[in-house]
Amino acid sequence: MKKQFWVIGADYRDMQFDEVVDGSSQVLGPYADYREASSAWRERAMATRYRATTRFTIVVNAIN
Repeated sequence: MKKQFWVIGADYRDMQFDEVVDGSSQVLGPYADYREASSAWRERAMATRYRATTRFTIVVNAIN
């Protein structure tokens, strides 16, 4: 089973992280391995580190 790695994130309205700000969603990828995705995640996380209501994460998608 092949895996794809994606970096997804957005700005949220407040620190509860329940409501995404319209138009702020970002999807990066797919990446062939976790190392590539982690590098992209780190770049986005560092670029937005002063915005307390922005979050990014790595998502794994298994494909047949």
